[in-house]
Amino acid sequence: MTIWNTMADTNKRKERTGGDGQDGRGTKRSKGGSGGKWQTPHQRAKEASRGSGKIEPGDAGIWATCARNQEGKATEELIAMLEECAERFYGIVSGPGEQDDEQDESIGDIERSIQKEIASMDKKHQHTKLIAPVRLDLQCVLFFKIQPSIDPVDFVYRICKEIVSTPGIRRMRYINRLTPMTLMGKATEKGLEEIGKTVLGQHFNLRVDPEQVVEDEGNRGRIIESQSIPAQSYAIRPTTRNHNTLKRDSVIKQVADLISDAHKVDLTTPEKVIIVEIYQTVCGMSVVGSDWEALKRFNLAELYTSQPPSKVTGTSNGAKPQSVTADEAVAAPSVGTRNVEL
Repeated sequence: MTIWNTMADTNKRKERTGGDGQDGRGTKRSKGGSGGKWQTPHQRAKEASRGSGKIEPGDAGIWATCARNQEGKATEELIAMLEECAERFYGIVSGPGEQDDEQDESIGDIERSIQKEIASMDKKHQHTKLIAPVRLDLQCVLFFKIQPSIDPVDFVYRICKEIVSTPGIRRMRYINRLTPMTLMGKATEKGLEEIGKTVLGQHFNLRVDPEQVVEDEGNRGRIIESQSIPAQSYAIRPTTRNHNTLKRDSVIKQVADLISDAHKVDLTTPEKVIIVEIYQTVCGMSVVGSDWEALKRFNLAELYTSQPPSKVTGTSNGAKPQSVTADEAVAAPSVGTRNVEL
């Protein structure tokens, strides 16, 4: 009797598991995967554009912080605004939207997806991919690659100036701060030096290697330094996230050592601010003007709330149509992040 009961129980377990040791729930889906469904190249490319890939040396882009647990909505919001501003500021039209693609994927019609892919390929010559979000393992922090034809610093600067010049209009609900990156490189001493020479050379006279000296008798031993750029004061503002190799003091010293002594450090009212952002294995750098502080360090949420009373409504904060509540504008502090104020 016991043997027959045991066999019956075994058969029941096989029926529940489909007879192959798998439970009735079917094949386990990996996170972010397609659930085992076949995908067209167009669908794979679309999925990658939502936040796949990684930050590579040579990239330019924009760091963004957003409201707590709103990374997905913040990504969609910022991409829409950046694409619209790029068209108005520079006349650059981004690639086709993804609304129709969402419908194709939900329907699951492979033939229609292929037709959509062919149609999009025909339109490639008419559009340029402007924004490419990169998926990060950070709460409240986003990164967007920007195509080389747009200067990230000028782009963010224009956005902030437009916010100041149009009080009463608020377009960003989830985005807080934007930090432009002129150039990204490896988060090593050599990588920092390479991007430093490229980025800083556009704004400062660089210190020349001591081995490069004037050979004539009267100036023997004097280091040659280019004096083509007027002397300007500067400050260095480094930020690190999930990185422990390059230390704060060494970053500041290495960046400062690249700049000629003709430019002096001014931590109070610098004419130029050097922004250094380090994340895991990559680092980026940009140089912004003295109005960086006046523009709330490119913090859009603060720019909106600090605007003067609206001439139309007479209220202290006329940004009502797309306004954000106080708790929505607060981003959670990033774990493993150190913001250095110099």
